[in-house]
Amino acid sequence: MIKALAIDIDGTITFRDRQLDTEAVTAIRRAEEADLPVILATGNVLCFAEAASVLLGTSGPLIAEDGGVVYDNSSNQEHILGSVEEVDKGIKIIEEELSVVKHTRSSDMRRTGRTLERTFDPSDATKIFQRERLNLVAIDSGFAIHVKNPEVNKGVALQKAATLLKIKTSDIAAIGDAQNDIEMLETAGVGFALDNSHPDIKKTADHVLSQSHGAGVKTAVERIIQSKE
Repeated sequence: MIKALAIDIDGTITFRDRQLDTEAVTAIRRAEEADLPVILATGNVLCFAEAASVLLGTSGPLIAEDGGVVYDNSSNQEHILGSVEEVDKGIKIIEEELSVVKHTRSSDMRRTGRTLERTFDPSDATKIFQRERLNLVAIDSGFAIHVKNPEVNKGVALQKAATLLKIKTSDIAAIGDAQNDIEMLETAGVGFALDNSHPDIKKTADHVLSQSHGAGVKTAVERIIQSKE
């Protein structure tokens, strides 16, 4: 039985322009009322996730930085699941070779990865990392290029969140839209992809919804609640 819900933020509960879809707000509050703690899982920094959690009214742990940081609301404790040392080394190399690398505004705030403007093909960066024998990947979230260790991901973070909630990952349903949500959907007991999701997410998901953004989140939440009744 599903006991918690993990939801991506950008592109999932927001539109492409990052404006919040109010249908998602209603769905999230409906989930919380049905005793389904919502775990917000974002590629963004922790302070962004905290602000979103307060405004949305979620009670579950927070996953930030693509899974590099997990925050436990119940104990006010941060769990850091990665580092930036190798990431910074890799970025220095691609800055020399690609010449179009530009950090996002929040990049320097990050503790387990960096984010770059979408001014180059992330596969070019990943090839350079492989050549230099660096255990790094560059992933396009649709909003920025995320450079990180591949072991830092939302799936690993979801395992930590499940431990904090004292449940199994199979007890969690996950909803996402981008490539950095793949591991989260693979780890969860059931995964939902939205109509606006990346094709790779649709291949990973157990259910592909015909609705996008908040409307899709609403449908997923309704299905989960009905399955509990």
